[in-house]
Amino acid sequence: MSTRDRLLSPLLAQLRGTTAVDPVPQALVTAFTADRLDPELFSPELLRRVPLERLQATVDALRERHGEVRTVRRQRELYLVQFARGAEPVWAQSTPSGRLTSLVTGPGAVAARRVPAQTRVAATMGIQGLRVRLVDGLSRSSARPYGAATEPVAIAGGAGNCATSQAGAAPATPQPPPARTGATAVGGSPAAQATAKLVAAYFAAVLAAAVLPFVSATATGWLLLTAATPALAWYALRTGPTHALPPWFRALPVAAVGLAVLAGLRALPALGPGLPWGVPGLPELLVFAAVLALAGWTRYRSRPIHPSPSAHPLTLGSPLRGGCFAVVEGGGPAVNRYAQESLATGAGRHRRHAVDLVQLGDGPQWRGRRALGLAPAGNERYAIFGHPVLSPCAGVVVTAVDGLPDHAPQVLAMDHPEGNHIAIDTGRALVVLSRLRQDSIRVRRGQHVTAGAPVAAVGNSGDGAEPSLQLRAETRTSHPTPGSGAGLPFRFNELRGLPLRGRRFRLPD
Repeated sequence: MSTRDRLLSPLLAQLRGTTAVDPVPQALVTAFTADRLDPELFSPELLRRVPLERLQATVDALRERHGEVRTVRRQRELYLVQFARGAEPVWAQSTPSGRLTSLVTGPGAVAARRVPAQTRVAATMGIQGLRVRLVDGLSRSSARPYGAATEPVAIAGGAGNCATSQAGAAPATPQPPPARTGATAVGGSPAAQATAKLVAAYFAAVLAAAVLPFVSATATGWLLLTAATPALAWYALRTGPTHALPPWFRALPVAAVGLAVLAGLRALPALGPGLPWGVPGLPELLVFAAVLALAGWTRYRSRPIHPSPSAHPLTLGSPLRGGCFAVVEGGGPAVNRYAQESLATGAGRHRRHAVDLVQLGDGPQWRGRRALGLAPAGNERYAIFGHPVLSPCAGVVVTAVDGLPDHAPQVLAMDHPEGNHIAIDTGRALVVLSRLRQDSIRVRRGQHVTAGAPVAAVGNSGDGAEPSLQLRAETRTSHPTPGSGAGLPFRFNELRGLPLRGRRFRLPD
């Protein structure tokens, strides 16, 4: 369809009286305003996967958290449900008659819009011998053969509850899962190729910063380019994937600064004719201004989003000990995708100050890398997978969900973004540890834990692209559950300053 036809088709359809009306907003308004959900609002396939009681609990939790529903509007591939006290992104589909066939709320909605339809359907299919165990006292689901429909895990009040169905789809013949052939060679997977391209871009920028001072025709231009090189080096170290690369990558920006200073020898008359001190050229001025503006804007956007005046930063203990660890998500929108998503969608405020932690392995095999390769396909090839997790604070366990399988790297578990997780009520805030390893949780709901007590192990059961530990703090509500409060900033006792992306720290056992 041409651009002209695409622009005129809505007008022509309206003139013909055949403009299609999207039934999803009205269905969502009905679901979020009714005292009791009507089964006729959902497709039978959806209700077979997720009971009506769980859908009712999810809707009640959102209304309790945000208040009454005001409006529902389309926002790109999602729908934004505006409440009296905030908003919530929703990914939903319906039949032409208005019966919902898919419903994903919370951070899972953002992930669901990026996943192809066949992947979303596969996320609701069972696997051989899957046993979902909810340690906080929720119901257990029995084992089903591969290919049978299973309910995704949903916790009342939790963020990212998901229900997916395909209305009218014929039952497919169960197919065996694809065989695992081990870790993908470096550069073989799409994720490894994307990382390699990103590294090449950073390398090219650093190389340009080192070469440009040599080609400047004036000493003033050399001085401007040399002054811009440290700013570019700081930008590369703050925003680059330094955790995914060998330690020598961190030395490249520093080497660029040294080469830029070395280029200044051309400006000294004692070592040659020297360079004139005159008005710098336009290219030098543009590069200097662009680099400083980029570094300044990134520094400003790297600071955590300022919380409410009453939300004082918490002080927590590190949940990981016995190795070298790196913060890969943490800080403001420029260096923390959770902060960026909370601003872009108007929701996900509970994860606004969340951080992701990975381990940098020791010894000749790991050589300070977080994995054996850029993006290996096996969880066991990541240094942090299976590492013990300690309680970062003292409090009472209010939620403990275990039994979800650890998915393969680069696969988003959009139907349960938290994965296996623990929530600890400190009396002042709710501290949540997410993406834990299957069957590793050692505490139960109602149990009191002390700071530093072993509680679980790091896994890959949530919406992370690779094994990592997500830690966040939320404001405490009347019914403390993960996702019910707003995100709180926090610090580590063992780390000076805020946990921003790129920060590294080593702790003994």
